[in-house]
Amino acid sequence: MSARFHGVMSLTLVAVAVIIAALVLAQVTCGWAIMYLLLCVAGGSAILYAYCAKCPCKACCAHVLPGKIAGQFPRKSGPYSVIELSGVIVAGLLILGLPQLWLWRSVVAGIAFWVLNAIAFVQILLFVCHACANTHCPVGKMRSPHVRNQM
Repeated sequence: MSARFHGVMSLTLVAVAVIIAALVLAQVTCGWAIMYLLLCVAGGSAILYAYCAKCPCKACCAHVLPGKIAGQFPRKSGPYSVIELSGVIVAGLLILGLPQLWLWRSVVAGIAFWVLNAIAFVQILLFVCHACANTHCPVGKMRSPHVRNQM
């Protein structure tokens, strides 16, 4: 299967996990669910701006839609700053971490959330990252030179 399939599928799995979290939060109060979804939109936008918009591979991004959106930001590709990487990490941790207290009130929802995200992350690391030529990416820098030279 292609990197594009895994890119789209991984984003779909993360979206389903976020929807599960929002549904669990909505059982507590709709306000929390709405706040969480708004946080996910803001966090996703921060990731697109801080990370994806600096990627030189936006036009051929295996995630497809994020690459197209990131192409609209007027940013040049280049190394990521500590602030940009910190923003990506904080946004990701908020998206993943905020609903945990409520998710684990329903063990099935908590397990589903993490299984979906784990499958998505494995797909990204094994298929999407290996098809990407972003030499500024910290994950790409961790790959061995042998693997990078084969791309």
